[in-house]
Amino acid sequence: MSTPHDTRPLPPAPWSGPQGPGPSDDAARRGGAGSRPAAPPPGPGGFREWGPWSPKTLFFGATDLVVDAALGTLWLTALVSLVTAGFASIPVLIGVLLLVAAVYAVRGIEWVERRRTQAAFGLHLPAPHRRRSPRPDGWRYLHQLWLDVSDAAFWTGLLHLLLTTALGWVVVSALAGTGAAVALAFAPLYAAENNPVWPVDLLGTWPDWAVVLAGITLALLGLLVVVLCTAAHRGLSRLLLRVDEAAELRRRAAEAAAARETAVRGARTERSRIERDLHDGVQPQLVAVAMNLSMAQRRIDDDPAGAKELIGEAHATTKAAIAELRRLARGFHPAVLEDRGLDAALSAVAAQSPVPVAVDVRVPRLAPETEAAVYFAVAEGLGNAVKHAGASAISLRVALEHDAVTGASRVVARIADDGRGGAVVVPGGGLSGIADRVRSAGGRFFLDSPAGGPTELTVELPVAAGGAS
Repeated sequence: MSTPHDTRPLPPAPWSGPQGPGPSDDAARRGGAGSRPAAPPPGPGGFREWGPWSPKTLFFGATDLVVDAALGTLWLTALVSLVTAGFASIPVLIGVLLLVAAVYAVRGIEWVERRRTQAAFGLHLPAPHRRRSPRPDGWRYLHQLWLDVSDAAFWTGLLHLLLTTALGWVVVSALAGTGAAVALAFAPLYAAENNPVWPVDLLGTWPDWAVVLAGITLALLGLLVVVLCTAAHRGLSRLLLRVDEAAELRRRAAEAAAARETAVRGARTERSRIERDLHDGVQPQLVAVAMNLSMAQRRIDDDPAGAKELIGEAHATTKAAIAELRRLARGFHPAVLEDRGLDAALSAVAAQSPVPVAVDVRVPRLAPETEAAVYFAVAEGLGNAVKHAGASAISLRVALEHDAVTGASRVVARIADDGRGGAVVVPGGGLSGIADRVRSAGGRFFLDSPAGGPTELTVELPVAAGGAS
């Protein structure tokens, strides 16, 4: 026997809103039971917590300007000293080093100021994208220096430092004047003939009410100057330290297009390599197997011993072809990489090298695509060093590095050998394939290989947040 079902509608969930006009709308308008809780008020006194004119913004912004007066003066003095000493000693190497130090000091100061401004005003001011030198050779350091100096963010950060330091000294002067104005407003209470701080003669013939009014007026003017300077500081920070969204979108679109083109080129190179390996390795072996079996078939009645020998050769060639196919399959995605990570996979590659390889891998498990990119880049790099460098020893180091300026992490793999050097990136070559694979994954590729050696190949790949475990 079945129990009759209750067909009444279920009450609405407390987190769901009204689905249409009805009693729930009336209840919500009346503020009765079942209505949504009203949004909390903006804050005490009706101000939003980080509004442009909120007390919190004005207080912390004015405090930040007072700090800017002292800290900015200190930093500007240090920068002027570095630049002056650098230009004065340009004929010697120390002058160039001082100028380079001044450039990166400005970058460091801009990083600190950006975070101080974010804390003072509650603004979201992400660090601008730093253009990286694409050069793989030793000139990339000078090229990177030029990119840093020519970047608009470098000069807007320096301008922000100059303007906020000037505003800071205006605020310090205004606060000092406000303090003096408050003292003037209360002067009638303590001004006397024998008062060395504020003698009565200093007030002249002004009546007491005029002195109090003048003091209050000057104090209010001083506070007005502080408020206006704080608002100017906030506005300048949003103008000079913000990231141009349109330019950022264009940059990302250009990077995506370049990465796509690099990935296509890398896939084409990889396909050509696989075709070459199949054509030069497995295909001749299978042809030899077919020929040996065909000859054995013709001799099996007349020359059983010769046929047996041919079948043995075909069997050995078949095993060699199977080993070659396994090697190619491991090249697609080795199982040990997926099961045990980079350390075990790269150690296995190094163990098969005829040249001794010192392996130092210090990375946790990473995202599968990052591990695959590092593995194939290192495997190809080791293969190139073994084939072409004429090296007697190779070292491999893989580690995580953290960028204190951007807060990003990256995995860095370095392959160094003591070979003859002189390696160059040739389109369609092995090193070009490594570079294309790394750049398609959003990384960078560097090669330092002077004639006579040694050679160092460096691969850097970004690590997504939460990608390491």
